[in-house]
Amino acid sequence: MRRKNAGVILLAVFVSFFLSCSNQSSKEKPKQGSVQRKEAIDFTLTGLDSVERTLSAQKGSVVVVDFWATWCPPCKAEIPHLKNIYNSYKDQGLVMWGVGLDDEAKLRQFAGDFDINYPILVGTRSIGQQYDVQGIPTTFLFDKNNRIAFKHVGFAPGMEKDIEKEIKQLLNE
Repeated sequence: MRRKNAGVILLAVFVSFFLSCSNQSSKEKPKQGSVQRKEAIDFTLTGLDSVERTLSAQKGSVVVVDFWATWCPPCKAEIPHLKNIYNSYKDQGLVMWGVGLDDEAKLRQFAGDFDINYPILVGTRSIGQQYDVQGIPTTFLFDKNNRIAFKHVGFAPGMEKDIEKEIKQLLNE
């Protein structure tokens, strides 16, 4: 009986680990980097500003799509860096969207509290599944041909430098 209970407990811990947000310690390196470029799955989501945005309509621009939630500590740590990156490169053709996987009212409050300067879209379970978002934050960088060029899961200090370097590379292609 003890062995059976231990197995159930281990399974519960395993499942909760993968369902929680990616909360790495500062010593752990989140999954990140380039992927084999493939055409993005198109989507249209509505922003907190009531404007519908479609990924395929952004062809010709470098696009950053960050999946996040208001309750996720690594998401909160990443957002100030994304704001700075967006400020630095928006005039060079960078498009940045935060896809909030949370209640719209919570997203609205959070976006105001954190003074987020890029569009926040109200995400759906479906879009998270289509993009195989298994931990948050998950940040995708799309090249000018609407292909996924880079994917980052989680956030750790210093990772913003990698994201910025990748954005520069994509803008120069």
